[in-house]
Amino acid sequence: MIRMFKGVALLGTLCVLNGFAEECKDVVLYSDSNDKGQMIESGRTFPEQPEWTANWGNLDGMMAPYIRLSGIKNEQGDWKGLLSFPSLPLHVDGGVLRLKVRSTQNVKFGAWLKGRTSESEIYYANLAANKTVSLEIPFASLGVTGTFDVVNVGIGLFQVPQNQYMTLFIDDVGFSCVKDDVGSSSSSSVALESSDSWKYVFSNVEAWSTNRDARMLPAKESEFSAAYTTQERNELISKTDGDFLVGELEHLKIVNSVHATEMTAKKSRLTWYDNLYTVVRNRLSENVVANPKQLYYEAEAVAANSDYTVIPLLLADLDYVYSACADSTCRSTQNVNAHLFTAGLPTSFVRGSKISLVYDPYFVVTKQKSLPSVSICVSGLCKTISPKERLELEFPSSGLQTIAVKMSSGGRNEEQKLFVEVK
Repeated sequence: MIRMFKGVALLGTLCVLNGFAEECKDVVLYSDSNDKGQMIESGRTFPEQPEWTANWGNLDGMMAPYIRLSGIKNEQGDWKGLLSFPSLPLHVDGGVLRLKVRSTQNVKFGAWLKGRTSESEIYYANLAANKTVSLEIPFASLGVTGTFDVVNVGIGLFQVPQNQYMTLFIDDVGFSCVKDDVGSSSSSSVALESSDSWKYVFSNVEAWSTNRDARMLPAKESEFSAAYTTQERNELISKTDGDFLVGELEHLKIVNSVHATEMTAKKSRLTWYDNLYTVVRNRLSENVVANPKQLYYEAEAVAANSDYTVIPLLLADLDYVYSACADSTCRSTQNVNAHLFTAGLPTSFVRGSKISLVYDPYFVVTKQKSLPSVSICVSGLCKTISPKERLELEFPSSGLQTIAVKMSSGGRNEEQKLFVEVK
């Protein structure tokens, strides 16, 4: 049975906007497994991704399922993340942000709201270990006056001690005063542009260029950590002409992920990132290709900014080498040439049955001087998309859907299935 959101009034209150009485209502963002969302990767410093339907039993008034965030770091610091829920964005006017929180250690907790172009102030609360706390945070305590269009809810743990495994539970998240006119003009300092009017601007970057300026993020992301030391690189460079050298098991993992015929939307969302991480971190020199982490986070920001209706297509067209066993005992190895030809999406879900897929050279990792030819198929209907074009896709229903991406470049052909949840 779906649990009721405790403490939330059944009747909406009346809020005043620009001198006119307008009804507002309570809205639940998360209360059970039907409300699971995702954490935005850009800027995330939580060690692990959320578990959206955790069940550790009844935790002093917090009833399963609930969100669980856990992890450990070898240095003291802040853990932050932006949560995206299916019902966001929402147009709020005063009232409170409600949520239940619980931590396994004494810690300083913080919550805030993110709009289209700026964020609210952070509300802090000191949590005692293993005690459930029901917070009702007035918008005034977040520095928000007037109406506000909420895109994400930010949560954080601050000054978490080093080498201390910490778990945070979150449940019953919602607002007390939501208006129906999401995306309309706002009297607060933040105005949310509706997804219908949000226009994507293509870049002029050459895909083979290693340089990518930060477009929607405040700064450039750091590179993947390098797998080889300088000494190891010098030794390997003498044995191969490749830019990247990976292990045979890593190579097989890449091949299996690209050719997978079934996959969850969450796993599909991470495949492009994981494959590029495997290859690029095994680089034998620096500045070989554009930073995949930067491209992935920028693509995710585009999707979030459009309320998940405009989705960049991520592509990689990249040569690499893997070290394979040369005999049955694997006492000797040989280097084998391979190629990474893969597509991806920066989100596990999209909003509505119709979305725009954009093919921007900015989101391509390659050393080739020409871009791949791409055809997109949904429900057996295939359409070609060219660089700097957008393709309108329509899904037959909600739920898990399959997008087949057919790619061709330099005589190579690849077809990959991507999986996304339509909400």
